[in-house]
Amino acid sequence: MVSYAHGVTRATASAQYIERDEVELETHAGLRLPDKAAVAEEIRAWSSSFEKRSPSQDVVNVRLQLSGLRDTPEDRERLGVAVAAAFDGHRHAVRIDALSSGHLEARAVVVMARTISPDENAANCNARANGETRPTRPPRIRVIEQRMGTTEDAPMHKVFDARSEAAMKARIETATGYPQHGISIEPATPGHGRDALGQRLSTLISKAPARDQLGNPIRNAEDIPDFTRDWSRHLRSQTPRDTMHMVVSAKANTDVKAFTNAVRLFLHQQFSDHKFMFGVHTDKVKAGHIHAHAIVAVRSDSGTKLHPGPNDLAQWRVNYAAHAREHGLEVVATRAAEQASSRSYGPKDKSIVDVAANPRPARKEQDRAYAKDTRNANLIQNAQERIEVARANPIRIPMTERERVGVKESLEHWRSEAKASPENEIARGMVQRLTAAHEAGSLLKELKHVTGPESEVVRPRMASPSQKAASERPAHVMTQLPKSAAEMQDELRSFNQKVADVTALLPEGSRAKFVERAGTYLEKIASCVDQHWAEEVRARGERNSTKQPAAMVHYGRPLYSEKKPHVSGMTRENQDPRGVVRSVSVNSQQHTPQTSSFVDDPLVQLKREQAGLLEKLSKECRNKDQEHGQEAGG
Repeated sequence: MVSYAHGVTRATASAQYIERDEVELETHAGLRLPDKAAVAEEIRAWSSSFEKRSPSQDVVNVRLQLSGLRDTPEDRERLGVAVAAAFDGHRHAVRIDALSSGHLEARAVVVMARTISPDENAANCNARANGETRPTRPPRIRVIEQRMGTTEDAPMHKVFDARSEAAMKARIETATGYPQHGISIEPATPGHGRDALGQRLSTLISKAPARDQLGNPIRNAEDIPDFTRDWSRHLRSQTPRDTMHMVVSAKANTDVKAFTNAVRLFLHQQFSDHKFMFGVHTDKVKAGHIHAHAIVAVRSDSGTKLHPGPNDLAQWRVNYAAHAREHGLEVVATRAAEQASSRSYGPKDKSIVDVAANPRPARKEQDRAYAKDTRNANLIQNAQERIEVARANPIRIPMTERERVGVKESLEHWRSEAKASPENEIARGMVQRLTAAHEAGSLLKELKHVTGPESEVVRPRMASPSQKAASERPAHVMTQLPKSAAEMQDELRSFNQKVADVTALLPEGSRAKFVERAGTYLEKIASCVDQHWAEEVRARGERNSTKQPAAMVHYGRPLYSEKKPHVSGMTRENQDPRGVVRSVSVNSQQHTPQTSSFVDDPLVQLKREQAGLLEKLSKECRNKDQEHGQEAGG
């Protein structure tokens, strides 16, 4: 799914984009559209079923004045109170100006939908869960057109509707005591969506800084993205959808004729009651890139509308794959999560990067200025990084239960495929990829459970006499006792070994994130081991009436720690570009315990074993990389 369009102009532009490079389009009725004029005519024929309503009014510029106010501190404060009262409950930013006449005027940018409070949102969720009628959402501020005279040729101007204006003036009168006849509130043309919000905030601060409803300053263009990101969640923006633009892709060396027939049958079967047109792009077939674009009317001939969700898109993939196999194409319907693939980039990311790198002929100056503007640097860089990550396609570790189930089911499928066709390299590669993703996700789930709030690992306690007595009861009445320090130490050793094993399975681009996430959990476990050892030592000291030196409890940090040791222990691992640990060193200033039973600190010994284990793993990985490099060079 690429995008939706509303209105004849946007729908025509989407359809004519497909027609580029003289690609002939085909409609649901089998009609051929050879050029842009034919495409535009077909969209106009569809427009009788298009939505007549306009996009939602989301943001508006407002001028607010109270007659007689002068440029004094008292009147500035009074005008600020009036603005806060008028737009109470709405995200807004305001700038107060002194006019040449000496009077004050407030300029504001206002989100027209009132912010939903947490209590209102909770009530809404509860009603939906109980199948009850959900509470009516608070109305928006609305702007209408009004004629400035009695004749038909009198000009039109924007005003607030009667309900909105009356409510705002009433709140101002209550807050300031100012009579409503002395209050002037004038709106500009409302805007739609996040882009309009950013544009209006930029206009507001073009002459002087502004402040939001909480008093936070908006000084320059660098501040705007943060406010836009926060406010956009409260826009409650709605756009009618008339057409849907979707893409069906094929792998390299796919037969173009078979692919075209499969796409045609899929569209006729899936959207039999909808108007559609499609075209196949083969301009990059030599690069192994063949795909079809389709424009589908959202409203069917019978009046129903498409509202596709994730499950619908998954079913569409299954249906297309079935038609493709009927035409001899090897296509299996899988989701990105089932292939442990990283999230793809969108057409907006590609457009941002393309415009910055290759200015369009008709907009060279604007595109060059856009690319050079330092305010766009992060936007362009982030889009480029998303594209690079998607193309490199590192393993995406499943973090949720739904993702883990999908990866496990897909792994079982590819294992059966590999078993049935041992020579199938794709199947073997997917088994390796999904095995690594499954092992990494399962281990992180286990580590998260162990370090969770209900785990004894994060709340170690010494066993009380009653607990010791309980341990002597029959097994069927025994309760689970807290782990000892030695048991927790063994558990830490086991987890470190598992992390090392899984790290070896992961490819280069996926190791660093896994090690970082696993290290967070290992840090918690190691801290608890330290604490538990200290409590056990303290307990022995109290029983033996012998006070042990404080340095005994400093056993060091875990192998994957991001922190530096305070007295003794391990330094942070040195990592090569692959994220593999190269070496670990023990601080020579470590104190030696005074009691012979602690001369060979078990946790320090564990650290030494870990260092050796990962040094061995690092050497093996480097040797494999060298072998691959030699093969590539040969």
